[in-house]
Amino acid sequence: MSFSRGLAVFMLLWWTLVVLYPDPTVLVQSARAIVNPEADAAAAADLAARLPADPREIEAEVLRLMPYATDWEVQGVPWRFPTAAQAIADGRGDCEARAMVLMSVLEAKGIPHELRSSLSHMWVDYPGKLPTAIENDALVLADRGDGGFRLRLPDDFDLSREVESKIALFWDPMPWERRILLPAGLLLLAAGLNLAASRRPLHVGHRQARAGRARAGRPRRRRGLRGASAGV
Repeated sequence: MSFSRGLAVFMLLWWTLVVLYPDPTVLVQSARAIVNPEADAAAAADLAARLPADPREIEAEVLRLMPYATDWEVQGVPWRFPTAAQAIADGRGDCEARAMVLMSVLEAKGIPHELRSSLSHMWVDYPGKLPTAIENDALVLADRGDGGFRLRLPDDFDLSREVESKIALFWDPMPWERRILLPAGLLLLAAGLNLAASRRPLHVGHRQARAGRARAGRPRRRRGLRGASAGV
């Protein structure tokens, strides 16, 4: 059996998906949600009714009511983008979950808002919001508001900072059994694929040798038949 390079890549990606997303529908739903994140005023109506009118006080209360937790802790996956209803039901979440809840509460109260994101963080901007070290215009990669979706290069970009944040978000909280399964499975698959690839030239050589012997034998049989006919 021969293994193409495309099949090898597919198998490695398949194993990665199986380990990181045992339920792949979580990834599919998150991909759909992040393409068009929308405020859900209905889902946040009860929460909004209990909160004050000042948006800064609203944000403080949402952050208090929604303790920070990584997607590994909430859903058992490295990344998930929940709807506002899902985030409220969870009662905790990362910056994306908190942003969806805050945006929905502001929508329910009729307060203008704009969803913003950097390479490593997501937050909600609103009238009177004060910038912070991780929530300011210089870090914005994309924003979405009444004017639609806008993508731009952030003015403040630090590669080492971004790498460190991704490690802290995706790798550090990963359960230890997943840390073992992921590289172990990839190594075993790679070894198996390399073994199959190393045997392929040997099989091809045997087939070519047999075909060569067959071709070499046919002309000799024909010459023998001609010689017999001439003798008669």
